[in-house]
Amino acid sequence: MGEKFTGMYLRKISLVFIFLLTVFLSPAQRNTINKLKDLPKIPVDTIATSDPDTKIILFTNNTWAYYRPTMDAYNELPVYASYWDNSQIFSYKSVELKDLPEVIDICLINSPSEFHVPYQGRVTSKYGIRKRRSHNGVDIPLKVGEPIYAAFEGKVRYAKFNTGGYGNLVIVRHKNGLETWYAHLSKTNVEENEYVKAGQVLGFGGSTGRSTGPHLHFEVRYNDQVFDPEFLMDFENGRLKFETFALERSYFNINSRASELLLEDDDEDWNFQDLMNPDLQLLAELGDSTAIALIASEEFAKKQAQIKAQEEAKKAVYHTVKKGDVLGKISRNYGVSVAEICRLNNIKSTTTLQIGKKLRIR
Repeated sequence: MGEKFTGMYLRKISLVFIFLLTVFLSPAQRNTINKLKDLPKIPVDTIATSDPDTKIILFTNNTWAYYRPTMDAYNELPVYASYWDNSQIFSYKSVELKDLPEVIDICLINSPSEFHVPYQGRVTSKYGIRKRRSHNGVDIPLKVGEPIYAAFEGKVRYAKFNTGGYGNLVIVRHKNGLETWYAHLSKTNVEENEYVKAGQVLGFGGSTGRSTGPHLHFEVRYNDQVFDPEFLMDFENGRLKFETFALERSYFNINSRASELLLEDDDEDWNFQDLMNPDLQLLAELGDSTAIALIASEEFAKKQAQIKAQEEAKKAVYHTVKKGDVLGKISRNYGVSVAEICRLNNIKSTTTLQIGKKLRIR
């Protein structure tokens, strides 16, 4: 009740204020003040959303903003307290590559709602060397004005025009230490030091900066070190590849590009029904209690188990341990959890891998 009354009270004050301005100002001044961006920006109401952590504040100049008081506690996190710089794109200048661990285990999400693809589309320019220059991200064509979304929850560190070629650029730092970069925007939709949720519109697609046409240039960095975004995301299908990612120091290399592994798997599609005796299958499904039906049912079960075993053996995937392999890396490469690899091979996550040993992956 108090919040509603306060909103009504502020709305009345703002309307009176605007009325007085229009009475005492000259016609030229009134024409200027009529522009929305020039109107007084006074909060008049608060609206709840489906997210209990998020409210929307309405202002007198017909604009609005997200309000997330519960996320203010994030300011105490070291990731948002150290190496935080709104003035320039690089903030970890004193951190060198050799200072980083060999492998960094990064939790990307805890639930599907914590990810949103920045822009769904086909990557036309990949991470790597392009025309003898380093291309530090991926490019996805789009139409000017299409919304660009925050990939994960985080805090906006940079949101302005960059003269170095990125054009309108938004950089969001996430709690896991990653930073995602969204470049060449026609317009930004967030402010620096603002907390954002996955799926929130950060800006709109464009061709600002050093750009030959409308597209999103997207980068992922850790301590200013860049790596291929396609390690993490499938942009064309709009999905995240892993919940937890083992980021190796070797990935911070312009020649270290994500690629799909060719699994040693037969493309043959096994069809149980074609391989079974139709009569035995029918008897088993009818549930007849006669002796012949019981025999048929037993034969059917044996046949089914045999075919399933053959299918599993046919689709089994193995990996030969090489120098530098760790379970986290193998898990990431094949998209299988460390726990599943341990289960299939009767080992522990702390087991030392022997070079040349074959591990069953699936």
